[in-house]
Amino acid sequence: MQNIALHGGTAFSHAWSLAVEDQFYLVLPLLLLVLYPRPRASVTIACIIILSGIALRTILAFQNLTEMGVSFRGFQAWIYYPTWTRLDPLVLGVALAAIEKFRPSWWQGLTNLAPWIWLPALGLISYALWLGEGEHLTIAACVWQFPLVAVGMAALLICAVSPRLSLRRIAIPGAAFLASIAYSAYLIQKFVIHAAGAFCATHNINPVSAPALIGVKVCVYAAATILFFAVERPFLQLRRRLAPRKYGNPI
Repeated sequence: MQNIALHGGTAFSHAWSLAVEDQFYLVLPLLLLVLYPRPRASVTIACIIILSGIALRTILAFQNLTEMGVSFRGFQAWIYYPTWTRLDPLVLGVALAAIEKFRPSWWQGLTNLAPWIWLPALGLISYALWLGEGEHLTIAACVWQFPLVAVGMAALLICAVSPRLSLRRIAIPGAAFLASIAYSAYLIQKFVIHAAGAFCATHNINPVSAPALIGVKVCVYAAATILFFAVERPFLQLRRRLAPRKYGNPI
């Protein structure tokens, strides 16, 4: 429940996204049990969730509107962190999985569009991120940024698995390892960033300079690598020994 009425700045506040995932994956199986035999109802519910998310963020943005734009503290607590304002982007992922599983002809049609959607997808993500820039938060950023990023990312996912593009056929050196340590980087990043900030302050280094930004990135991945090999990988191997038929080989 950490993401409910949360304010940023704490040492582990970025774990709000784990709370969103926990709540989402707790409710989703129960919802699917009800909707699985009712495909038309599934489409209706998905559309309702998407429209409700847009409407809810609009209402909350206006409720936290000040003369200088939407209150950042109100945005954090009631729009950025809560699960109920992020359900419409999450629905896109579920919809793609459902199409790939139950509507193979639709899925083939989507993957065939890959050569024409990758550039618009990047443009959509760029525009969504641009909405959030500026000195003050706007209503448009609060309402549209999440779903626009989600649509762009969903399109890029289709491009990544499409046989029409070379992305799925080109092996990128080091990509598998970076993916393996990504969760460790997620867990350790804020501690490393705080330590790097303290180091920069002590040694009179501009924290937003290129050397500082590159250095903190290197430190995050180094710490993530240590955490992965010291904690995550051994327990993945232990899990595999306890249930070898269910789980594959950890990297």
